[in-house]
Amino acid sequence: MQPTQRGSGRRWASGDRDIQDHVIRYLTDSGLRSASKGEVFLDWNEAKRAERFSLFLARRYYRDRLNRGFRHSAALLRSENAAVNLADSMTFDSILQTCILGSLATARTVGALVLSELRGRRSEEWWSELLEYEFAFFVQIATSEPTPICRFLQHGISTTTREFRFAIPEVLENLREGKTPTDAPRKPTTLLFSRTHHGRIYVVELDPTAIAVMEAVNGSRQVAEIAKSAGLPQEETNRVLADLIRISAVLSPVQ
Repeated sequence: MQPTQRGSGRRWASGDRDIQDHVIRYLTDSGLRSASKGEVFLDWNEAKRAERFSLFLARRYYRDRLNRGFRHSAALLRSENAAVNLADSMTFDSILQTCILGSLATARTVGALVLSELRGRRSEEWWSELLEYEFAFFVQIATSEPTPICRFLQHGISTTTREFRFAIPEVLENLREGKTPTDAPRKPTTLLFSRTHHGRIYVVELDPTAIAVMEAVNGSRQVAEIAKSAGLPQEETNRVLADLIRISAVLSPVQ
């Protein structure tokens, strides 16, 4: 596709970074496509082709993430009931019409669809919590949206903390060994899910001290205020924050 003069009156030079960025945004943001109809740099036929290609990209993107994010539950279901198949459903088509590829909101919407469809597929008490675990993991791998800049310590945009009634790490270990747990031990567990800028995913168990620090970080407090809110010495707070920053669960302020 050669950039040419369109309704805006601007002539794009071949290889212009601006038009490249605009095309990428156009393909990944349904709201932009709906608003512009491609009139700035595409004629009608090109816009329709771009629309079809954008839906193809989005379906492929989320199919891959569903396959990776809900792999444990898929191993316990008949293949046709696995989460990845929802990418070809009519309900998923409606999500594609309003999605922004890689956004936190779309990741949560897709994950919520999986939960609603799969919760009733098995009756074990731990089944629902396994899906909640996979939902939180899926949100990490399906979100590439950057966290807005802040002058204070803040959570990463996709950072999620979940409380589980069962020992989910033990359930997962059984599943990795090909065993279906019949009586998963009840053990309250708090897990944190985070994603680094480079796409590395972390899932870590939090102790009460780390939980207190995470709850005290709200995007408007200095370290001393976080320590006071968490009820911890500042030295201990600094240690915990350093660990949380290392895994991008908490992001350093931008001055």
